[in-house]
Amino acid sequence: MKNLMSGSQNRRAIAFAALAAVALFAAGCSQQQAAADKEGAEARAAQRNTPTVQTQILPAGTNIVAALQGTIDTGKNHAGDKIALRTLEDVRVNEMMVVPAGATINGEVTHVDPAGRVAGGAELTLRYTELVMPDGKSYAISTVPLRLEGKGDAKKSAIQVGGGAVAGGILGGILGGKDDIGKGAAAGAVVGTGVAIATKGHQIVLSAGQKMRVTLDGPVTITKSTT
Repeated sequence: MKNLMSGSQNRRAIAFAALAAVALFAAGCSQQQAAADKEGAEARAAQRNTPTVQTQILPAGTNIVAALQGTIDTGKNHAGDKIALRTLEDVRVNEMMVVPAGATINGEVTHVDPAGRVAGGAELTLRYTELVMPDGKSYAISTVPLRLEGKGDAKKSAIQVGGGAVAGGILGGILGGKDDIGKGAAAGAVVGTGVAIATKGHQIVLSAGQKMRVTLDGPVTITKSTT
């Protein structure tokens, strides 16, 4: 009788142990699955939040309209002086905004000769070398230099832009002022083309706020991060 009871108890113990093992195995599988699901969810979330880099190219010949942030005067400035402009309009390529209004263009005075030192009047050359986005990211740029020259005799003096004299005003009209070439510029005009009639021997002055046309002579690759 004892042997029968002992055998029955052994079978129940074995069955209980087997059930316990199955339960533990199932629990382990469930935990592993939960951990795998968590890892998968975290990986998908990380992938969604990882920024992607978008590349856009400003081609050579792109014009950027910007406002001068400080006055430039051939009677006061020197070669090497830094200049800064602030972009006034978005620059778009294929309908996509590449450079927003409010970006900064940095450059310098590369040549200046005050009126009275050379026959014909004052000379001024500006070159722009850096584009800085509102987020602080900067790009080296190569641009067409802006050259202004006082040319002509006492009766017919003019500012010559980029080596070419084109009828009309580089600043939007005939410039006034007894002492400066560049003062009295029309607010909506853009420096970049044409000539202005002025009296021989006066300084070239570009006031803060004056609109300037910056023309790229080489492409610029702009990168943007998106999420």
